[in-house]
Amino acid sequence: MTFSITPHVTEKAEHCLKTTFCAGNQPMTNGRYKAEKPSLTRRHFLADAFLAPLVLSLSSLIYSCGSRKFDPPQRSKVVRITNPEASERSGGKDNVNLDGAAVRKMVEVGIKKFTNRVTVKEAWEEIIPDPDKKVAIKVNCQITGIFTKAKVVSAVTEGLITRGVSPSNIIIYDLTDNAFAYAGFKKNSGVGIKVGTCNELGGYSWTTWFKTPLPFVGNKFCKVLAGEGAYGCDYLINMPVLKALDGYAGVSISMKNHFGSISSPDRLHSTIQDSIAMLNAHDLIVKKTRLILVDAIFAEYKWFNGRDQETVDVTNQLLFGTDPVAIDSIGWQMIESLRKSHSLKPLEPEPVFIHKAALEYGLGNDDLKRIDLVDI
Repeated sequence: MTFSITPHVTEKAEHCLKTTFCAGNQPMTNGRYKAEKPSLTRRHFLADAFLAPLVLSLSSLIYSCGSRKFDPPQRSKVVRITNPEASERSGGKDNVNLDGAAVRKMVEVGIKKFTNRVTVKEAWEEIIPDPDKKVAIKVNCQITGIFTKAKVVSAVTEGLITRGVSPSNIIIYDLTDNAFAYAGFKKNSGVGIKVGTCNELGGYSWTTWFKTPLPFVGNKFCKVLAGEGAYGCDYLINMPVLKALDGYAGVSISMKNHFGSISSPDRLHSTIQDSIAMLNAHDLIVKKTRLILVDAIFAEYKWFNGRDQETVDVTNQLLFGTDPVAIDSIGWQMIESLRKSHSLKPLEPEPVFIHKAALEYGLGNDDLKRIDLVDI
């Protein structure tokens, strides 16, 4: 974008800043001004010389906050693999209760089926085009009752290493570490696979925001996802869990998982349905995501904010896809099926953010007729 200095550029720049901040999520649309006959005073020149780059940087910053509409795929593929041996029959629902070998086999079969490749290495080559890039894995370890488990993530990191990705270029992160102990994660910021919270892995960006680019009201992106600093990623693998979110968004699966990629998700609770859809239309998430793998070994059919796992069922399943709308649509169905088996009413509220993500942002397909569900 170029910026021509004119005698009245400061007034135009001030107007541009006001309208851009009011718009909230749109880039500056009048970045180029038509040159007028020069009548440049020293005062105008100094003001313009200062404001011009400021407006440019702010317009770029504000553009980084927003979302736009994409072209959804004609059809979306979701692979669902089930293995009753994935967890022991003791009734435990933590990482220690998983059979690592069985889970690894599920990931290998699932990734080959999803990519239509013969070998595991070929499948991961399809997911990760350049093995020299950094790969982040977004887990969900917010609640101690249900969480992404280390044995599932380990099967993924083994696949990445088979692809040729250096262990030191793999970063596992979440907003909090509330469930790290139950999930089986050990923090590490040194040599090898990195594991930690956003704050421990570089903190939050000051140049990449969601919605308002202002402290105390806006949301900064985690530097891991923003691609900044020593832990910034080039590719992203989203590894959520399958859980209900009664009273808030209906469900928390792939799209809601990115509330753990921003600094203050609690500020979005009053607009949670709109915010989830809008957040997932951000370029950082859309362009970097290479795979969504839902850890549905256990599934929470009724939300509980704590350690109680009474409403968590053993399902022994994994979901593979790249379309977050299709993944969340299938996951929503699965949760409703579990609720019905427990004689519970359908979720309230309905997760309308799934429809919003499809219709308003073009992030994928929520029409089940356009989703190819492959069960293994």
